Amino acid sequence: MFSGFLLEILRSSVESIKANKLRSFLTTLGIVIGVMTVIGVMSVISGFKQYMATSFSQLGANVLYVSKYPWVMGPMSREEWKKIHQRDNIGLRETEALEEYGASFKYVSPSILRNMKMERGDKEAEEVKIEGASEDFSRIINQDVSLGRFLSKDDINYKRHVCVLGQDVVEALFPEENPIGKKVKIQGRQFNVIGILEERGEMMGQSMDNTAMIPYTTMTAFTGKRSTINIAVYAEEGEETEEEIRWILRGVRDLKPGEEDDFSINSSEALISQFNQLTSTFLMISIAIAAISLVVGGIGIMNIMLVSVSERTREIGVRKAIGAKSSEILGQFLMESVVICLVGGFLGILLGASITKLISLNGNIPFHIPIWSIFLGFGFCFSIGVFFGYYPARKASKLSPVEALRYE
Repeated sequence: MFSGFLLEILRSSVESIKANKLRSFLTTLGIVIGVMTVIGVMSVISGFKQYMATSFSQLGANVLYVSKYPWVMGPMSREEWKKIHQRDNIGLRETEALEEYGASFKYVSPSILRNMKMERGDKEAEEVKIEGASEDFSRIINQDVSLGRFLSKDDINYKRHVCVLGQDVVEALFPEENPIGKKVKIQGRQFNVIGILEERGEMMGQSMDNTAMIPYTTMTAFTGKRSTINIAVYAEEGEETEEEIRWILRGVRDLKPGEEDDFSINSSEALISQFNQLTSTFLMISIAIAAISLVVGGIGIMNIMLVSVSERTREIGVRKAIGAKSSEILGQFLMESVVICLVGGFLGILLGASITKLISLNGNIPFHIPIWSIFLGFGFCFSIGVFFGYYPARKASKLSPVEALRYE
């Protein structure tokens, strides 16, 4: 009985909307734009978060990097920046101390990174990320070799001129050859190729395969022993490991109790956390803008429903005269308002999804629409339909049959 009543109201509402197609469409534009904005922004942010999480994971989920500078720096004064810049460099003595005294981690490696040119005959690879590291570095960042071998302890101890190449470098210098055992030049010095790194793809739009690794002891010939370095530590214990690193480094660098750390311990989690804060702020701003659009759309719906009540006053009077209840009139007009909003929401979701798909295809970002955002969009539309449609519907239901029939 009740379901039949609802179906009848829905049928009447749809017929009324179809009778005024253009007006109904123009009325929904505010709703369409608002929902499209919500779905589009949430989908892009969700896909971008997936992309960033995958990219940052290539730094190593359980890896801590000790360096002179923090990776994440908020607003700071010139004096604060100067204080960080004047910190003592991180060097090999810190690496040796971590290797000797560290108990909660088993892999430690210097990481000395420079961009340099590599050559082989008339072929060149520009801006190659040459990384000086130890034999444990591949375990720390979880990157093995696809051919040949990685650096060994003897390579480090004897400062051998050997290198392991990334896939981009192989394609640039050895397009149709097996590079193992061949020679390449780095800044005029000859290196023997001993391995090829597994392909890693891109991070933040930059290739992770335009790289080469050499012993860190050999790398110091390019950078000098006084240059600051990074230290990569594989940390299975999380916060416990971070505190142990801090305790060891404070001792090595002669910091007294109460003095601030003059080094930074960085992780991919800190980058992800910073990114999430930025996207959350952007999401809140976007939702606020979308909410304004939805409210404007709701006001438009209220206005058009009031016009509709005015135009259909005689119809309301006739229906009441032949026995229609006030609740039926209220239900019909309220249903019309909700249906208009839901149709607008559906169009907004389709447009938002289409825009997100285009961005995904052109920006190499994963296409992902959170299911909860679709329910949120329809929930917004339903709420707006009820809220802004209630007053016109109530006004229609309270009309006197006699006065309504006299209306011209």
